[in-house]
Amino acid sequence: MGDAQASGSTGPPPNGPQESKIKTTPRSVRTAGGDTGITKLRDHIAEQMEGEFSIVSVEGFMSHYLPFEPAEDDVKDMEKTLSEMTLSVLVKEDGIHRFHKFRTPPCTIDGQETPSYKPLDDISSAIASVPVEGRTRNKFSFRVCPNTVIKSQIAGSDNKVDGCFTSEDPESKTLDTSRLACILEYKLDSTQENENNKQALSASVQIMNDDVRRMFTYGITIVQDRVTLWYHSRSHSMISTPFSFVENSRLLIKVFMSFLFATEEELGYDPMVTRDAKGDYIYRIPSTEQGQQRDRFFRTTASIAEYRSNNITGRMARVWKVVECNSNGDVISPREPSRVLKDVWLEDSALTESQIQSQIFEDLKKFFVDKQDKRYLAFEKLQPSISDLEKDDTYQKYFIKIVTDYEGKRTKPLFAKSQRMRSLFTNNKPLALPTTAHRGGSGTPRPLESKDALDETPREFAPRKQYRVVFGEVCEAVGDLRTLGEVADVLNQAVVALRLMYCAGWVHRDISSGNILAHPIGGAWQAKLSDLEYSRRFSFDLEHDVGRDPKTGTPYFMPHEILQSCYLESHTLPPRDTMFDLDTYKDTEDPAAPPIPLVYNFQHDLESIWWLFLWTITCRVSHPPSIGYGRDIFRNTLQLSSQRSRCFQYSVTTSLTCLLPSLQQLVARVDKLRGFMVNVYMYHHKDQDWSNLSSYINVHNAFHTFFSGIGQSRAIWGCTALVTSHQPVASIAEVGSTANLNDVVEVPDISNCTQRTPSRHKRTLPRDDVDYMPNSEGEGSKRSTRAKRSRGGQ
Repeated sequence: MGDAQASGSTGPPPNGPQESKIKTTPRSVRTAGGDTGITKLRDHIAEQMEGEFSIVSVEGFMSHYLPFEPAEDDVKDMEKTLSEMTLSVLVKEDGIHRFHKFRTPPCTIDGQETPSYKPLDDISSAIASVPVEGRTRNKFSFRVCPNTVIKSQIAGSDNKVDGCFTSEDPESKTLDTSRLACILEYKLDSTQENENNKQALSASVQIMNDDVRRMFTYGITIVQDRVTLWYHSRSHSMISTPFSFVENSRLLIKVFMSFLFATEEELGYDPMVTRDAKGDYIYRIPSTEQGQQRDRFFRTTASIAEYRSNNITGRMARVWKVVECNSNGDVISPREPSRVLKDVWLEDSALTESQIQSQIFEDLKKFFVDKQDKRYLAFEKLQPSISDLEKDDTYQKYFIKIVTDYEGKRTKPLFAKSQRMRSLFTNNKPLALPTTAHRGGSGTPRPLESKDALDETPREFAPRKQYRVVFGEVCEAVGDLRTLGEVADVLNQAVVALRLMYCAGWVHRDISSGNILAHPIGGAWQAKLSDLEYSRRFSFDLEHDVGRDPKTGTPYFMPHEILQSCYLESHTLPPRDTMFDLDTYKDTEDPAAPPIPLVYNFQHDLESIWWLFLWTITCRVSHPPSIGYGRDIFRNTLQLSSQRSRCFQYSVTTSLTCLLPSLQQLVARVDKLRGFMVNVYMYHHKDQDWSNLSSYINVHNAFHTFFSGIGQSRAIWGCTALVTSHQPVASIAEVGSTANLNDVVEVPDISNCTQRTPSRHKRTLPRDDVDYMPNSEGEGSKRSTRAKRSRGGQ
């Protein structure tokens, strides 16, 4: 499902059918840690998180990101009380308060760091003992814990932290991610600052991966006496400029007060989700039924899709098998069927799965209303006809059923006076951020990259919102089906679902092995199209659409033109020159025509189906030669590799001799469909008719014909067993894959957005996009549109 398996989801505002026009942040490739120890992944985590950080003054951090900012009067009262204690925590020297045990920066005690920072425990305990007006002391306490492994429910969790604010019993010998509100890492050696940052970051990544309830989390790093505050959410990460807790004890007191007297929600825990002793979660979903609002509760019974992301920022989709229950977790009825709940962080401007699905259904109803409309009559050429799906809204069976959904909390917006921050994890230190500090010790400069360097990759860090959606059917992802025959059957039906979207005027833009689902009905599979987050109405309004199409989709199955960032076109040489004539020479050449902006169209969705089928017959069959070939083609990168480019633009008949012998009869048909798509793309570019909706009819018919054709030999290849060890999860690398996270991918020369094309694609050949029908040899033959239409049916 969606980002892995099960059933789909995505994106809000319930103000009618308008589509969101707000610019979104381009998607970036994520990788997953699988079951590799997180300590071994620290460099990968640091690399992927490098671009997610901004820096703000410590005052700005406290006002915007701390759980709450203690009032100045409360801080002064706290200072006064601490200085009057019998064993005074604070002493006054040179007119300023200093911690009694930190009158100078900490130094090594017996060659160990832990004893040097142990007084922080005493400071925290003293602060916790002093009441704060209007606040209740929470259940979190500071703890020094340098040799304690943090326990998680996910594999590969082997982090240790130097200290933390935790609700764990003080006598406990363990730490659990669910009880860590803030982690601390400290170093006495300033040359180890980068390593200190990596350790703190990996611990926060572990917490955000493991604890479903965590909306955001905190960290504190200390190098000698310099304190840096960290904040992580699904939209961005922020650090403060460092301050000296020796020179400015008040700031540390303020920070500790905030963590010790905050509510759980202020510390990042979601009040809409609870966790029981067994580790199961209970989601509370506000629901409106018949005008009455009530809360519904769903208890998780199994994880359908969950992964260890190496990047905190992003959607972080989790998919659960759930049962409806009471608020205390008791199942309402044992006979109630299981449901699927998807929990994801969407960009705040995004429409939800429910809203998008409703708009698609409304547009389909409009399409079916007037059967004399020119558009409807043109679409009658689609084969098989979809007219029978109009009855009783039968078309809805191709989409996942939504039981209820809910938009939850939003992330904090990016602080306005922050700046992008790099080099947190390397020794390349950029320019310092000018500070606005006006109190002693709080304005220690923090390195920051130059603005020019940061502008190379602009980021909006758009706020994100929680979205929880409950689906009525428990499904299998097509990437998890066990036989090739099952996959072919479901992909064939998925083409029907895309045909429905085509008629409604929508493009999906994220077809993948996890977004096409299969629901078992009567011993067969019913395909369901899910994850409509990136779907939108097709438009070729260049004036308004320029820049609205960043690379979209799962890299494994992303269309060639989208990866290439320009349209496919035929490359032909100009007429041969036979004479050198200076009389016709011009000092300057005519300016080249501006490139036509790339817009995602209906054929792109279909091409992803082709890639999915190719991936299935190569990477999912337990046959080393085909797996080896597939690994060169299917990579988790947004760069177009030369192997992938050749695979689509040139014949694959020779390459696919690597297939299992029983699959060899598929090769000619797979290659014929590929060549047909390339031909259609090139004629689209020649005719520049992308906006003509009827120009996509023939390629839709070709896909129907392809699956019908290969179905004739299904008895030979249909039972081919498939494996799931090479399954890509949407927008992240294969689970467990860490070896190729930094592969250097060869990129073909695509200067001027032209491609050298094999001779069979020259314009002198017959146009292949008129119709397509593979014959018994799989070579393909032409058949008139009229003859095809007479066949009818689905």
